Amino acid sequence: MLETSKDFLFIVLAFCILWLTIFVSWILYYVIRIFRNTSSVIGKVQDTVEKLDDFIENFKNKVEKSTSGLMILGELAKQGMNFVENRKCGKKDEDVQDEKPKKRKGILRRKK
Repeated sequence: MLETSKDFLFIVLAFCILWLTIFVSWILYYVIRIFRNTSSVIGKVQDTVEKLDDFIENFKNKVEKSTSGLMILGELAKQGMNFVENRKCGKKDEDVQDEKPKKRKGILRRKK
């Protein structure tokens, strides 16, 4: 079987190629697992970012709706105060609609 040293060299080279193939396969397997795990992590991060974006968008919409509602309530309260003030002065609703609203002066007035 081993007639010359050349035959022994070929057997050693065959074992070396076998071990090199096993080592490359092992490295390739772990590289593929790393890429798969990285892809999984990136997918989870994208889902989290999308959920965060949806939350921020919903929060912004709710704040915009509530501020518009508060503006309407503020205007309603202002009209209610004007109505109560006009009732105290004894004016009727018809008189109030004909008059233009007067500008209020500050609380502190100068005496002449």
